[in-house]
Amino acid sequence: MNIYQQIVNKKLHNITADELMKYSGEYNISLTPDQAKKVSALLKSKKVNVFNTSERIQLMKEVAKITGHETAKKVNQLFLEFTK
Repeated sequence: MNIYQQIVNKKLHNITADELMKYSGEYNISLTPDQAKKVSALLKSKKVNVFNTSERIQLMKEVAKITGHETAKKVNQLFLEFTK
C-alpha cells in the first residue's frame, strides 16, 4: 500500500460525524446527523482498505444498512473517484 492509500484509509478510520456531515453537504449526499454518527462509528470499528474492491463493497453493504441503498451508492461513487 502506498503513502496516498495509507493517508486516505487513515482519514476514513478517524473521520468524525461532523466531518461526514460537512462532506455530505459538499458532495450532495443525503445524510442525517444520526446516520453520520453511526457511519463514523462503523468506519472507526472496521479497518477497511477502500482501495480493495471486495473490502469496499462489504463496507458499502454495511453503510447501506445505516443510510439506505441510494446514499451508499453515492458514497461508493465518491470512493471510486478518490481511489483512481
